[in-house]
Amino acid sequence: MNDSPIRISAAVMSHPRRSSAARALAARFPELDISVVLDPEPDGPPNALRAARLAWAAVSPDATHHLVLQDDALPAERFLERLHHLVAARPEAALSLFTEWGSRSSYALRIAAMLGHDLAPVVDDYVPCVALVLPAEVARGFDEYVQAKIEAEQPDDLALLHYLTDQGTPTLVPVAQLVDHDNGPSLVGNSVHGPRRAACLVPPQHAPLPLAPSLLTGLETVPYYDFWGQYSDACVPDPSSLDGRVRSSARVYLAERGVPQEELYSGLRAALGGSPGRALLGDTVSEVVLTEIWIVSFLLGFIAAELEGRGGTTLDLTGPVAATALATLAPGAIRRVVPTHRLPAVGALMTSLVLDAVRDGIGRAPSRG
Repeated sequence: MNDSPIRISAAVMSHPRRSSAARALAARFPELDISVVLDPEPDGPPNALRAARLAWAAVSPDATHHLVLQDDALPAERFLERLHHLVAARPEAALSLFTEWGSRSSYALRIAAMLGHDLAPVVDDYVPCVALVLPAEVARGFDEYVQAKIEAEQPDDLALLHYLTDQGTPTLVPVAQLVDHDNGPSLVGNSVHGPRRAACLVPPQHAPLPLAPSLLTGLETVPYYDFWGQYSDACVPDPSSLDGRVRSSARVYLAERGVPQEELYSGLRAALGGSPGRALLGDTVSEVVLTEIWIVSFLLGFIAAELEGRGGTTLDLTGPVAATALATLAPGAIRRVVPTHRLPAVGALMTSLVLDAVRDGIGRAPSRG
C-alpha cells in the first residue's frame, strides 16, 4: 500500500456533542492520520454544511484524494484495502462508499448487481456523503464554491451535487459497499427517514478486487420507491433538471411500454396466492404497499433485462452480491411504516415477493419477447 501512487488524506466531520464517536472512528485507521472536524457553530441552526466545508478543506498537501466520513459511518471489513483499490481504479471519480437501501442509487446498484457490475452511477438528487472520496483538487475547491454559489442553509449533500455537476466529476458507488450507517439520533432531523442501512453490504469474501471494476452504463430510466408516500416511481430522463431525471409514475411508464396495470395486478395476485406464508404479509403490510413494491420490483427487472447483453453481461439474481442487494429492497421501502424491530422478519418475508416481481419484469421486457 505504501508503494501506491494513491495518497489519501481523511477527515471525520462531526458535532461537539458527538465528538467522542468521531474520535473513535478516526482512531480505527491510524494509517490515514484522520482529522476530526467539528461544527464551528454548534449552537446554530442544525446544518451539516458548516462542518462539511471544513472537512473538505482539510486536504493534506501531498494527497491525491481526500476522504470525508460522517461520525455515524460504519466502515466494513477490509475497508482500507478496498478503498485504495477502488480509488486507484477510478482516480478521476467521486466515490460514494455508502448509499442507503431506499435511495434512487440503491436501485441503480441493484441493476448493476444483477448484471455483474462492480460500480453503479449515483443517480440521486443529492450526493450520498456519509462516506465520500474526491480527487484532492476537487476537494480543495469545494469551500470556495460554497462561498460563491451556495446558500448557507443548504444541505451539504445538495451543495455537493451542485458542485460536482458543475465540475463535471462523475459520481459512482461500489456495488459491494464499503460502509454502513449507524442509525442513532440525527442532529439534522434525518431520523424521520427511518433506518438508513447500506443497500448492499456483503461479507469480504464476496467483495473481490477486480483489476478493472466494471461500471453499469446506459441506465436512463431508474426505478424508485418513494418511501415517504409509499408508491412506485420511474425516474425518467430530463436534461433540464440538476440530477438529469424527473419522477413519473411507474404504472404510467410500464403502460407506455406495453404492460397494462391489470397484468401487474394479476401477477401480484398469483404470487400472493402461491404460498401460505406470503398471505401472512396482509397482517403487517397493507395491500397498497404490497402492490407498489411489486410494481417497482417488476420495473427493476424490466429495466435490467433491457440492459442485459451490453458488454457481455447476463442477468443473475442468485449470486451473493445480487441476492444481498435485492434483499434490502423491501425493508428499505417500508422502514417508515413498519416498526424497526419487525423490519428484518417482514423484509425477509417480502424478499421472495420482490424476486417474483423482478423475474416477471425480466420476462416481460421487449428484449425477452
